Amino acid sequence: MKKAIFLFYILVMTCCTTKVATAQEKQKARISLIRQNGNTVALTVTSSTEFYMGGNKHVLYIGTKKYDLYDQNNIDGRGMLKFFLPTADYKAMKNGTPVYLSYGELEIDNEQQLAEMSKDADTKCWYLGKLNKKVQK
Repeated sequence: MKKAIFLFYILVMTCCTTKVATAQEKQKARISLIRQNGNTVALTVTSSTEFYMGGNKHVLYIGTKKYDLYDQNNIDGRGMLKFFLPTADYKAMKNGTPVYLSYGELEIDNEQQLAEMSKDADTKCWYLGKLNKKVQK
């Protein structure tokens, strides 16, 4: 009988002290600045949390083009990726073109795959919105 009471006590204590596991929310990122500097356009992506720094690279997808030349800074818990695009490429882009970011290069056939991947909370792919050249300064 003592064992049954002891086991019941342990069960009650375990239930009372267990923390509820919550799903980790996907990092939010956005295009914050576009600035032309000579033959390149710097497109800055920011986040209120740091971007992962590891053995892989971040890749920016704009329409059918992808870019992986960038600088990364994580300061005071905030993240910044500054991608460098050729000016000619940027000028050829249309306003409203969907923009995506991934950690690691993705093997994709079309933009629809990027859209689906960006909706998955476990995938390191983010939808940054539509290109707005008015953000340029």
